[in-house]
Amino acid sequence: MKFILQALIYLGLFALTSCTQKETVSAQNEPNYALEYDLYIQGGTIVDGTGETPYKGDVLVRGSEIVFVGQTDQAKIRATRTINAQQKIVTPGFIDAHSHGNPLQENNDYLRSFLRQGVTTVILGQDGSSPNGTMSVSDWFAEVDKHGTGPNIAALVGHGSLRTQSGGGEKDKVTPQEQAKMEALLNSALEQGAYGLSTGLEYLPGRYADEDELNGLAKVVGAHDGLISSHIRNEDDDKVAQSVGEVIKQGRFAHVNITHIKVVYGKTRAQGDAILKQIRDARQDGMNVSADVYPYLASFGSMIYLYPEWAKRKSEFDDAVKNRREEFEAFLRAKIERRNGPGAILISRGEYAGKTLQDVSKLTGKRPEELIIDFGHSGPSTAHFIMTKNTQDAFITAPDISISSDGSPTMRHPRSFGSFPKILEDYVVRDHLLSIELAVHKMSGLTAQTFGLKSRGVLKAGLAADILVIDLAHVKAGTGWADIYAQPSGFDAVIVNGNIADTSEKSATPNYGRSLQKHNGD
Repeated sequence: MKFILQALIYLGLFALTSCTQKETVSAQNEPNYALEYDLYIQGGTIVDGTGETPYKGDVLVRGSEIVFVGQTDQAKIRATRTINAQQKIVTPGFIDAHSHGNPLQENNDYLRSFLRQGVTTVILGQDGSSPNGTMSVSDWFAEVDKHGTGPNIAALVGHGSLRTQSGGGEKDKVTPQEQAKMEALLNSALEQGAYGLSTGLEYLPGRYADEDELNGLAKVVGAHDGLISSHIRNEDDDKVAQSVGEVIKQGRFAHVNITHIKVVYGKTRAQGDAILKQIRDARQDGMNVSADVYPYLASFGSMIYLYPEWAKRKSEFDDAVKNRREEFEAFLRAKIERRNGPGAILISRGEYAGKTLQDVSKLTGKRPEELIIDFGHSGPSTAHFIMTKNTQDAFITAPDISISSDGSPTMRHPRSFGSFPKILEDYVVRDHLLSIELAVHKMSGLTAQTFGLKSRGVLKAGLAADILVIDLAHVKAGTGWADIYAQPSGFDAVIVNGNIADTSEKSATPNYGRSLQKHNGD
């Protein structure tokens, strides 16, 4: 059966190339045969990231730039290195719309886990948390380039970080002076190359931001033609539409992106379709609204998700434990059941890593709600199995929703290590829910368009040489809950800025990624 499947995939690739073909997607009809090229990718099926029909063709690279895509006369090409892409697909490098981490705090292998799944650009600074700490954005970019990074790195400015830097912190409402300082800090960061703003409206301190605060920041982002990527206030099935609507309102001033879109507790496809309609209706009304999604059914975060509104802050938590413990436990008990029970909460760090809350309850003899309180404020990181495939597939298969991971190299969740190959393995090859051209578009060109990455996302002459050569018949995500760190397969070549990256676990080769800065046209 395995060999039959592989044969069908290969036949499919050949069928694609027998269609009416574009001669080339570059300005010229043939390459300059007088030149010598650094890299020649020969004989592959070009899936160019635009969503258009794949075709048989070659790619030529000089330095860090694609200089030709189309048909060539192999006998006339002189190249330092040639990759035979027969029976393979050739695509743009994937762009992760939502990633986490800081390369300055990791060893030189940092983010190589993204390269292994074909991601050549990550977008950091998510959920309201800036990646640059107290450094200026320009200084942070300089340090990233000095330190080295596997994939390219673009950055957003975190709203929560701005609140902290301005003195607003966890206040219910910022003062006019604090608002003005946030706007000035944001303006400076955008001038230095950040692509926009991220908000974490479910988290501290973002949850305390009101409409006036968010609109003021949105106007600054809009003035720079940037984007606001928002972790919305509440993703539960009975609140998600309201929360999406809150972010859409900011679309009057700037492009807004609903990040890692989901319907928590969703059961039907119709629930996902309803949110898609809300987004598309907003576009019809003139708003620039987009969204991204990861292809897993468990979220990841701290245990603050489970707390009542009156116990979110550390001081509130401590007070609730001391003076309202019985009420606190009752709330947690109900919340746990609402979130599919203690068996659906998987602890990912600490002495109980790999065990569910139910497992730990049996081991310790403590009730789940007792354990959550005893873990202390925030508690260990946990995975929460609170989504269904029926609902999430509405987003994953939608042509206008890009793909993200919401992962990091240190996060014990399969999404960190397999989100992009999972799309190919499950949604293209196994279930035929996405065509290869649409899947690649959702992982490259669409994301570049959403975030304003002008030099990436499409195989086209003049753009950056971030390129993948993929053996579609052998693509596997590898990772799973039983083996989080299992590596993907099927990515024969991962090319970053014209260089073939070494994705092996203990590579000593250089990192070829760099910082991407909006004001430079990256």
